[in-house]
Amino acid sequence: MSEIVTKQENQALHIIFNRPERLNAVNEALYQQTLDALNRAAEDPSVRCVVISGNGRAFCAGADMKAHKSGVRTREDREAYIVLGQQVCERIQTISKPVVAVVHGYAVGGGAEIATSADFLIIAEDAQLGFPELAIGTYVGGGVTLRLPRLIGLRHASNLLMLGDRISGAKCLEIGLATESPPAEQLQERTSALVKRIVKNAPIPMARLKAAINVQPSAETVFQTETDGVLAMMETKDWAEGVAAFAERRSPRFEGK
Repeated sequence: MSEIVTKQENQALHIIFNRPERLNAVNEALYQQTLDALNRAAEDPSVRCVVISGNGRAFCAGADMKAHKSGVRTREDREAYIVLGQQVCERIQTISKPVVAVVHGYAVGGGAEIATSADFLIIAEDAQLGFPELAIGTYVGGGVTLRLPRLIGLRHASNLLMLGDRISGAKCLEIGLATESPPAEQLQERTSALVKRIVKNAPIPMARLKAAINVQPSAETVFQTETDGVLAMMETKDWAEGVAAFAERRSPRFEGK
């Protein structure tokens, strides 16, 4: 089964995460298929907008921790996985077409990074978004160390990234992270209305405007710094403990090693 489903409706390409049995947790295949779909959208003049959503009970529950815990990955395997995740978020941020993330259930870790990367975020008012990376001994990605403070301010970003608290869709709207936060049953209706507004605009100036407002000093450096950070954490005993504790549904016991 494909890890994503794609469909085109009314000049919008819909990329739908399709691992509902794992709450759409990300793995290499999901990242690669999403990246491929984004690249196709970038080259297709009939696509004016990209919409990213998830099948099942959640948008995306982040990294597939069971996959991390099973087997032994080489440093090269780990780096390839991290780089794929970074490439997906970077592509969302730099593709010339506007990207809308539609979140229900959960957007956690890698899922929150993808949602944050989008130009527009429509999140159900009862959905949960969070960055739990530090609490499980790993590190953030997706350019959030640069992008999140720009979106919501340094103080809110510090609280989200350093404390790892989950916040509701309603709170996302309150602090400026979300574009809209409707009741869950109105997500599709509100998304359709937003997409109709987006695709009415001229695509060439839209592409130029997106590039202009997303100019970020040292963005390439930030993505590389995050990649190095995630990879370094994955080599620590605390990272292994965080993965094991998550799988075993217990609190991790970090030793600073």
